[in-house]
Amino acid sequence: MVPVNSGESAGREGLRVRDDELDYDDELIYTFRGGRFTGIGYEDVPGRGVSEVSYQDGLQDGPARDWYPSGVLKGESIYRRNLLHGHVREFRENGTLILDKEYEYGILVRGVEYNDSGDMISSSSLTEDSPNYSRLQRLRERFSSD
Repeated sequence: MVPVNSGESAGREGLRVRDDELDYDDELIYTFRGGRFTGIGYEDVPGRGVSEVSYQDGLQDGPARDWYPSGVLKGESIYRRNLLHGHVREFRENGTLILDKEYEYGILVRGVEYNDSGDMISSSSLTEDSPNYSRLQRLRERFSSD
């Protein structure tokens, strides 16, 4: 199980505070005590499990993870500047994969879903004729140095 502190603490990743202590505005800029938040926001709800979200300068940036009440990883998403950017994976409580999707700048690039037996039931990928393809190309060029 993920260690969870009550209140706030400082660690290697910066501050770790309860999610309900964070504020956010209409543009989803997260703040803590009046300043843009860098660190981990977490929630621990009895019977639902633990959630953690990474923030950098007020934006979701890095991993966001959820655990079942048993402590088994339920899902993980990677964010960059408040956009999904990397893999999104969801797991059953027995550890088998439900889905694995890959995003770049918030655009779904490819994805696979699995049934309870582990058989692939659907897959998708971004094609050149998709309206998001040219948008993704522009975003890649714009942020290639990041």
